[in-house]
Amino acid sequence: MQLVRRAAFGWGASAASYAHPTRGLVIHYDGSDQGLARREHAACVDYWRRTRRFHMGANRGWSDIGYSYGACPHGYLFEGRGLDRMQAAQPTGNSTYYSVTLMCGPSEDPTPAQIDAVRELRAWLMDKGVGGLVKGHRDFYSTSCPGDRLYRLVKNGTFTKPASGDAKPAAGAKQQEDDDVSAKDVWGYEIPVEWGSKENPSWQAKSILVNAGQRLRNIEAKLDAQHATIKALADALAARDGSVDVDALMARIRSEIESVTVRLDVGE
Repeated sequence: MQLVRRAAFGWGASAASYAHPTRGLVIHYDGSDQGLARREHAACVDYWRRTRRFHMGANRGWSDIGYSYGACPHGYLFEGRGLDRMQAAQPTGNSTYYSVTLMCGPSEDPTPAQIDAVRELRAWLMDKGVGGLVKGHRDFYSTSCPGDRLYRLVKNGTFTKPASGDAKPAAGAKQQEDDDVSAKDVWGYEIPVEWGSKENPSWQAKSILVNAGQRLRNIEAKLDAQHATIKALADALAARDGSVDVDALMARIRSEIESVTVRLDVGE
């Protein structure tokens, strides 16, 4: 595998948030033809730099280039966000799948070297414990990406075959079927949320549950503090006026607080 690391472009570690994708790899492409297969490899380097600038610019405002990796027509893999990073590539799959964009457009066929690069990337990821599924961007979101030509290769299994010269899949690789869903997959499933950012509009199910639990604990802590304050005020009032029934007053206040808590639970 001819992997060109971020450092070769003068980039430091990705600023994208941490994630641990395990399901597989998603195929992307460019929205316009690039003609890179007919040009020198230096044009691919320029393309990768330009794509990152666009993703981090005013039109996108992302923390980094959106993809994990890019496959150039000459058979090189360029590191984007790299391993263990959240994607900005396929909504609802940004934390569960890695992404690779093929540096070609709608009317361009990928080169054999480009296809091999994707196969080698998949095998390499599988050696690291990532599942063997290969999907297209349109499997996650209503989009033309990765184009009809590449999507046909996704569906007919072209990218899941061994790379040229490989006698067998990578050692320890385990093929996963679409319906092979584990409890870990369920907890890692991404759900669109109203409070998501432009770059990460979806959260994993487990993150939503943890966030909701923390918010409820914060509310309970505030209510406990208010209860203690009200109890102190009731005791002070009783000390001044012996006719005040502190227990009855506190029972009424507690009932009102519980009704507010129920409304908060439903509203959250």
